[in-house]
Amino acid sequence: MKLRKVLLPEGVQDLLIDDCIYRRQIEDKFMENFKQSGYMEVSSPALEYYDLFSRDYLANNGDNTFKLIDTDGKILVLRPDCTVPIVRILSTKMKDFVFPLRLCYVQDVFRIDEEQAGKKREFRQAGVELFGIDSYKADVEVIIIAIESLKHLGLENFQIDIGQTKLLRGILETMGVEEEIKQLIVQNMEDKNLVALNNLIEQLSIEEDIKSTLKQLPKLFGDPEEVLGEINSLPLTPSMKEAVEELEMICKKVEEYGLREYIKLDLGMITTLKYYSGVIFKGFTKDLGKVLLSGGRYDELLRDFDMDIPATGFAFSVNKVTKALKIQRNLEVQDKKHILLLEDENSGATSDVLNALRQKGYIAEVNLLENKKDLKEYIKRRKIDEIIKVDENANINTVGDLEGI
Repeated sequence: MKLRKVLLPEGVQDLLIDDCIYRRQIEDKFMENFKQSGYMEVSSPALEYYDLFSRDYLANNGDNTFKLIDTDGKILVLRPDCTVPIVRILSTKMKDFVFPLRLCYVQDVFRIDEEQAGKKREFRQAGVELFGIDSYKADVEVIIIAIESLKHLGLENFQIDIGQTKLLRGILETMGVEEEIKQLIVQNMEDKNLVALNNLIEQLSIEEDIKSTLKQLPKLFGDPEEVLGEINSLPLTPSMKEAVEELEMICKKVEEYGLREYIKLDLGMITTLKYYSGVIFKGFTKDLGKVLLSGGRYDELLRDFDMDIPATGFAFSVNKVTKALKIQRNLEVQDKKHILLLEDENSGATSDVLNALRQKGYIAEVNLLENKKDLKEYIKRRKIDEIIKVDENANINTVGDLEGI
């Protein structure tokens, strides 16, 4: 008989016992921190209509979505993003809710990410979305929640890099070049391809001041005070000056919360998604070298849904945060005493004893094995802490030697 091959699809994985415990523990801590900050949990379905996602989004991610055909012939996708569906929820079911509206979630997203080892396709995200506040204070709030959430988990040596899309946008608005050239500048900045960027800029018929600023932006990274000093020394348009002032206020506010050590400025941080309209940020840890979280202000996205409502937020990659904690050895399962209950044949008190033990926070289970050899192996492999026996009078006795039972 030919053996059947049982394989997983590429880019997905099974989580076994300990990993499930770790993920549940991390997600519970995330949600605890979100909810204590006033955020309310929502959940969107895994299936959405393909047309829900804007042309801008699909231009960057469309080929990476998993598509299905509905029974009526319409194209569906497995949720490739959490923010867009939550904006849909807001536009259809929560438009009249009181603002500021604070929402949070823990959900799976599905897309093909060629940059990930193994072409990962399923991601677990935890995040927050803050609607209704057109102020740097909203951006500060979500950045602080991101920092506090990682601290709450015990993660060390992490930092949040903060950028500002208004800076490059302010330059591009003054340039009389084709849209394709502007998009190429954005792409080279996002890819950190400074050689290609400099070559492209040198070929353009634009003012030397603009050329100089474009070349300097990707190099402006590091301590907020130093970076702000350097950007203010460059020739800035009024809109760029306003963007810099916004960054200054954000950094000052974060410092007032005693969290300055966790932030850096990266003025070369760019995103090709056009709906980002202001501050953007990403979180890293030196131990992993991967993006643990990303977010920013996305007022433009809500206009696709006929809403003039400001919005900002971020999403953690639960898998990457878990991996970072494992590398730092800061991920521990809270041990609970594990008790095995040997039930007397005529005992009717088992349920009362079990309930009493579980209410105390113990893991309590009833023995289902009759063979002593199997029972010994089970106790050893499951690392049972204590074995007790309950008789017909509900008396509890600790069992030290299985030979006597």
